[in-house]
Amino acid sequence: MKKLTIVWDFDGTILPLEPFDSEQSLLIHAMNQTPKAFGWLKRIYAKAIIYADQREQLRKTFKISYTQMLKGTSSAALDQVCRVLAEKISTADRNVFLKLKKDGYDMMVLSCGTADLSERILRFAGLLNCFSLIEGNRFQFAGDRIRGMELRLPNPADKLQMMYRLDLSADLTMVVGDGYTDLPLLDWSKMPVLIDRSGRKKKIFSDRHFYFISSIPEILNIIENKSLFDSHNSINRAY
Repeated sequence: MKKLTIVWDFDGTILPLEPFDSEQSLLIHAMNQTPKAFGWLKRIYAKAIIYADQREQLRKTFKISYTQMLKGTSSAALDQVCRVLAEKISTADRNVFLKLKKDGYDMMVLSCGTADLSERILRFAGLLNCFSLIEGNRFQFAGDRIRGMELRLPNPADKLQMMYRLDLSADLTMVVGDGYTDLPLLDWSKMPVLIDRSGRKKKIFSDRHFYFISSIPEILNIIENKSLFDSHNSINRAY
């Protein structure tokens, strides 16, 4: 029996927000480490777009502004931020990814965030090899300095288009996300899992047929129950 492909969102799903995502964290780091590059007006604007992005109000506009303000930032700054953020992924969560990899599940990360950050965080967490694909928007560099961004998955619908390009089946693909940018994928998948660490999102998405979990390890119970259900159905069909 073919194993599930598991497609993960990154910020808010693999990486707890607490309270900033990886992009917001990098922008805050750049603002604090290079104060001369951020005058008071630019600092106010940076804080405003972070606030709006936390409330899912900007999307592509945030990416453009965020990239513009990060121009000239060194790749070393990305490593500094990502090394700290990797510590937010708990040992219990890391063990889940390692177990799923060991058990033969193909896992991918599709994010409307910055893939350069996702990759670095997963590498520092010792999890990079758990994923066959990490896709998202990518910085363009001149030497080791950010000069722009290639917008590969700026919108939620772009993640669904990636599923079609990869020719994945909705019946055999579990999607794990945490909110708005994951909705097209969650609605598409026959096994949509929404991680709700706060307990508030279950009310917001109560009209959708999602599996709701409060922590990453609960994924194992869902997979085990599906495996038992599939095995039972296979036995019944044999008779």
